[in-house]
Amino acid sequence: MLILCIVLAGVTALSLTSLFILGVDIKKINEQIIYKNENNSHFDISIQSHMPIMKNLQSEINNLYEKIYEVEEQAFKKENEMKTLISGISHDIRTPLTSMKGYLQFIQDSSNETERKKYEDIVMYRLETLEGMLEDLFLYSKMNDNDYEMKKESINLYALVCKVMAAYYYDFDKHHIIPVILFANEQLCIMANYDMTVRLIQNLINNALKYGNDYFEISEKNGTVCFINNVISSDQIDIDHLFDRFYQGDEMHKKNSAGLGLSIVKQIADIHGWYLHAQIKNDRLCIILQLPNSGKMV
Repeated sequence: MLILCIVLAGVTALSLTSLFILGVDIKKINEQIIYKNENNSHFDISIQSHMPIMKNLQSEINNLYEKIYEVEEQAFKKENEMKTLISGISHDIRTPLTSMKGYLQFIQDSSNETERKKYEDIVMYRLETLEGMLEDLFLYSKMNDNDYEMKKESINLYALVCKVMAAYYYDFDKHHIIPVILFANEQLCIMANYDMTVRLIQNLINNALKYGNDYFEISEKNGTVCFINNVISSDQIDIDHLFDRFYQGDEMHKKNSAGLGLSIVKQIADIHGWYLHAQIKNDRLCIILQLPNSGKMV
């Protein structure tokens, strides 16, 4: 009987000790959570107990805070990017608008038809530049909207490339470039969002027209599409940052671009699960788009 009482007393003492330590840990956790929330501190919750249930609770709380910090950091980064974007776009939009106002005044004041035609061409170019900026901004905003649902459809890529290229006939003619289209599989079919795919091709063509020199080619083999153009100053192109937001190849072209074109190309590729990268060799830029699970149009 005495032994039983001793055992019960020991168990009771051990239980009371465990409950005391448990209470201390719960109180300590509560105090740390209050402090973290009030001071936005990023330290890990700590406890004294080695009880598995308390160690698991400690781990889950710390994991939860880690996820909260990641979400907050992403939101902060996205907010700063949007502020930078709006600031940059506002400046870039103001530039062509201001210049167009001046050229329109020249057109009104000039009686020389040749001179008027020259200024009209400049105004048209500025309008097209402005239109491209606004389209990039609209698409960028749409793709960064968490509620946006992308619709896909079956697209014959060769037919679409030819259609988009045809719209740039006068641009290539003005640059004295004869574009080349070489598809090993002219029946290549992809499941993609039509508007985004058109914009991807347009931005790559626009990039070649702005920064290219006397040659442009779109080729395809085994589901890999290459957009190739000669470049004037390959040493001014940072290939590792080519697809970064607001990256622009050289000072000469910054006034005509918001620096979103290739960033949007990268974003469109990522959304579709396509692999995009670039390389430069012998003053020739090659932007490579790999399309997994592509096949023939039925």
